[in-house]
Amino acid sequence: MMWKYIYAAFLMIAFTACHTNKTLEKSDKPASTANYTLPEHLSVSASFRMFWVAWNADLRQSGNNLEKYIPSELLIKRFSLHNQNGNYLLTGYLHTAADFKEEDLLHIGGHCIKYSDSIYSFAIPLKILPQFITLPGITYIECSSPVRNR
Repeated sequence: MMWKYIYAAFLMIAFTACHTNKTLEKSDKPASTANYTLPEHLSVSASFRMFWVAWNADLRQSGNNLEKYIPSELLIKRFSLHNQNGNYLLTGYLHTAADFKEEDLLHIGGHCIKYSDSIYSFAIPLKILPQFITLPGITYIECSSPVRNR
C-alpha cells in the first residue's frame, strides 16, 4: 500500500517538473548568439568587470545585435550610461602604454581626454565596446562610478 503513495508522489513531481521546464523555456525574444569575452592580457577594474558581465547578460536577454541594442533601465542607472543622440555612452579611465594612439579610438567612434602620458578619460558608444577593448596600447580600463548622495 505504501508503494502506491510513493509512486503517486513521483508522478506528481514528474508532471510538475515537466510543466515548469516548458514554461521557463518559452521566450518571445530571439536568442542572441554573440558572446563577447575580455582579452586575457587586458587588466580591468572590478567596476569594469561588473559592467562587462552585466552588459553581456543584458545584450543576450535583449535578443538584439549591437547596432539595435538599447540597454535596460537597470543597466543605465547602475553604470550611469549617458544617452547622446540615441547612443548610450560608457565613460571611464584608461591607463595606456606608449603605443596607444588617440586617433585609433576616435576612428572607431570614441572620444578621449589626455591627463598625463599614460592616463586618459574616455567616452564610447556601447556598440563599439568589442573593438574598444582590442585597441593596441590599452593596459587598464576602469568604469566611471556614479555619484550618489548619502
